Amino acid sequence: MNSLRKILIEQRMQLWAFLKACISTPRLKLAHMFFFVLLVYILIEWQHENNLYRNIGHTTRMHAENKSDTSIVKEAMVSINDIMQSRHELFRDEEIHSWKQTVFQSVDIDLMYGSGACGGYSKVLARTLQLQGLDVRIGQLKTLGYGYGGHIIIEYYSKTLQKWVFVDPLFKLIIREKNGDWASVKEVAKHYDNYKNQMPEEFNKRYKFDDVRYTNWDKWGGIVKPYYFLSKFFNGKKYADTICLRMYRLSTFPMLFWSLEAAYLLVLVIVFFRFRAKNRIQR
Repeated sequence: MNSLRKILIEQRMQLWAFLKACISTPRLKLAHMFFFVLLVYILIEWQHENNLYRNIGHTTRMHAENKSDTSIVKEAMVSINDIMQSRHELFRDEEIHSWKQTVFQSVDIDLMYGSGACGGYSKVLARTLQLQGLDVRIGQLKTLGYGYGGHIIIEYYSKTLQKWVFVDPLFKLIIREKNGDWASVKEVAKHYDNYKNQMPEEFNKRYKFDDVRYTNWDKWGGIVKPYYFLSKFFNGKKYADTICLRMYRLSTFPMLFWSLEAAYLLVLVIVFFRFRAKNRIQR
């Protein structure tokens, strides 16, 4: 027992000595301060962005016809479309991005300038619904004459209807089945001719589709394909085919914060073990 206590005391003394060594020079103090300020800045921007979309979601809940998720999503879709259309008419894709927007590239750029066309509209609505606690995924439609990515839409899981349903925020489009329920994108793709009379004329001409995918696994040279194969192995093909990695890229701030935090801790751990080994050799 005394031996264990002695080891713990020694470890604690080494850790304390290491922490003192970490700020033993002005340069080291400045480096730690810079990292700390950077993390705080990212946290502030992260909170600001989240609150922006939470406020949009809160407002749409207030103006929705009722408290059902379908009513709330419909109100959010219309409101976001109106906001982005008006801003696009003002900026017309000729805006100048700041350094912050160029580096961080979060979805608020699309919201601020009404940019990104169907992809921008879908990302803004997906981010809003995501922060309202809804399960959302962004779909790349396989349009005739273009292939996957010819048009971008979203699907969300409706607790009211107990299924995934199709929403197109660019056209403010919701497709309904014969019984009046919202249709899924797979249902529309499979029986497009049965639903084309609900589509705008421009949609039928340019975006008629027969399939959808949620992630382009061949992007970046296929470096994320192992994740797909592991998901397919453990959870089945049906699950793997509905993974939407784009949902994890709607905000860059969480990825930046946790990546920097992990890198910082890893460096500290490596330096600590080297520090301890060096002290042992000197003894």
